[in-house]
Amino acid sequence: MLAVAALALVLGCAPPVLAHPQERGGGNGPRMRGPGPHRGEWLRQHQNQSPAEQEKALRNDPQFRQLPPERQQQLMERLRHFNSLPPEQRQRILDRMETFEHLPQAQRQELRNIYGQMQTLPQERRMAVRQAARRLSTMDPAERERVLNSPQFQQRFSPQEQDLVRGLSQIEPPPPR
Repeated sequence: MLAVAALALVLGCAPPVLAHPQERGGGNGPRMRGPGPHRGEWLRQHQNQSPAEQEKALRNDPQFRQLPPERQQQLMERLRHFNSLPPEQRQRILDRMETFEHLPQAQRQELRNIYGQMQTLPQERRMAVRQAARRLSTMDPAERERVLNSPQFQQRFSPQEQDLVRGLSQIEPPPPR
């Protein structure tokens, strides 16, 4: 579910209203890398507000108000879901959004395809794929290949799941240490 929420935020459920051009020189939260707007920046800028204040700020945003009512409702629901997550999960989502923002277009499309394929898996298999990818993302390439080619890995995951783990592990940001 976390990956679905992260993906939804990353892949455009957050319209430009949630990706304002970044402010240089200060502000709340971490400094963004690279020029231009960043997905998740709106969330970072409003992270110290209460959920009610965030919803009010979103409702008052001119770009948000231009969206169709059903899209506005979807964004409000996603904001509420995001706020219901523990702080470390919210930060992981924001980190993934930032990582996604800086991927080349081809890798972004590959990641969209991977997550689309993941939706066909049962929930417990999606979790297993994500966990394996997260673990592998912390390994150097040689160690990662050794694990991916091991009999234990190949017995644990179907060929489709192996491809998903391989793709995700190359893109997944490593967990904080």
